[in-house]
Amino acid sequence: MKFDVVIIGGGLAGMTAATELQSSGLRCAVVAEGLSLHNASRSGFKAAGGTLLQGDRVISGRIENGRLTGVFTEKLGDTVLEADNFILASGKYFSRGLVADMDKVYEPLFGLDVQYEPDRSKWFDRSFAADQPFLDFGVKTEGLLALKDGVPVANLYPVGEVLAGISSASGDATVQIRNSALAAVKAIRRN
Repeated sequence: MKFDVVIIGGGLAGMTAATELQSSGLRCAVVAEGLSLHNASRSGFKAAGGTLLQGDRVISGRIENGRLTGVFTEKLGDTVLEADNFILASGKYFSRGLVADMDKVYEPLFGLDVQYEPDRSKWFDRSFAADQPFLDFGVKTEGLLALKDGVPVANLYPVGEVLAGISSASGDATVQIRNSALAAVKAIRRN
């Protein structure tokens, strides 16, 4: 299945990007694993001709020559979703956009570089009410592109909470989340 853009994640960041890109005439697919408060956006996206893979999740992808060429989902099996550009809007820990084990924090789909504190004892503040440092961890970028092994992936744009420094748990990050999605949209439209 070939699209102009595949968006991984159907929350605020993913649906902001999807509706903007679809309205500009690009053929888009959104892989949205769970429920979202943005169901109105999803309905509008589908009504505009977008493909919504509700209840599915990306499980892996192919990166070749510095580009993401396709992704595989749980429900589509061996069928690859190919696109010229990809948006990673997978969120943080609860949606498995980032995963933490005893030694590191990592991005599980593509093995992207993650900004985090190597000293685990500094991941949190003992005061429950304090801003928690681990919430600022996230995917590293150069410009707007994701980094893998220190090299930009030429067509993979992480947006929203998966990015380092954005966390809705430490206040209203709605503007930051939307702006990151709109910046990716602008870059994709330029290409």
